Amino acid sequence: MDTHTATNHAYSQSFGALNINAIREYLKDPTEYMSSLFNTDYNTYSEILVESILREIDEYYINTKDSLLKGISEWNELFDPKQSYDQLPLSNFFLYLSGKSISYEYNSLRIFMERKYNINMKESVPEYDLSDILKDSNSLYGSFIIEKPVDFCNLICKSLIESLTNMQTTWINTERFITKERLRAHLVTKNILMSYFNQLGCSARCPLCSSKCELPDDGHTQHQVSKHLLPAFTGFRDINTEYPTLIVCTEDEAHNRKWGYQKDSNYLPLTKFLSKYYPSWIPFPRSEPSDQHVAKMRAIWWRLKGELCERYNMIDNTDPSWGSRYGSLIPE
Repeated sequence: MDTHTATNHAYSQSFGALNINAIREYLKDPTEYMSSLFNTDYNTYSEILVESILREIDEYYINTKDSLLKGISEWNELFDPKQSYDQLPLSNFFLYLSGKSISYEYNSLRIFMERKYNINMKESVPEYDLSDILKDSNSLYGSFIIEKPVDFCNLICKSLIESLTNMQTTWINTERFITKERLRAHLVTKNILMSYFNQLGCSARCPLCSSKCELPDDGHTQHQVSKHLLPAFTGFRDINTEYPTLIVCTEDEAHNRKWGYQKDSNYLPLTKFLSKYYPSWIPFPRSEPSDQHVAKMRAIWWRLKGELCERYNMIDNTDPSWGSRYGSLIPE
């Protein structure tokens, strides 16, 4: 997620969703809100990922055990328990269990078994593939001769059932929890190393409405915001009347007004005000917001006007019709 996407995600989760509590957090500190939002999303993702990995391991234990026992049983059924088989290396058994990954060798084995022992193996390769767990075994024991394959299969089945059951029990009772904690620790470290601050980007805020810059923290000299808000959200008001400034700060009216701080003896046109205090916000965008955006801003203001007017010592002169027109957009 780049900084533009991350910033707009924060907007969509607060202003876009008309989530009043999230909007309060955004207005207080957009970067801190984004950090909290990122961590919440990342923690949710991490837990889902950890549980998914653990389920895969759970299934691996079960599937490996089932495949081994099924393969041994199929191999066992090929032989006569009363007969001895000379020159039958254990490597053939390993090859049978790995047939899916090396089908051409499986076909060679099938021909060999038919010619040498008059044993008819099925033409289709087994559906399982145990080559990864058997490759070392084949290197160590592949040359061993198994004269009594039925006895061998019965013995190894009994041993495998016991050992694999013990392994699975240990996994469930002990190792699963340890692995879960290690995965969590790894993902926490990854979260830090991936430096989500790079996604949070520039911490500068629009000097009029406090909407956060969506560019990376790369030393740029001109800030950028796609979603501007009402200046009243951050306490901008008329110097004479103390009425809140209830326009989106990119509107023509904002450019036609004069701006300043209480300490200023003269208020300035917008461009001169920004040149004096916030040159990195020039040129400032000039565009009429959509009706939908205006409706959202007014609905939010209607819900927050009491606390914001009190916080910034503004006198509320909001058009009463906003209540009926926009108040219902945000449920109580």
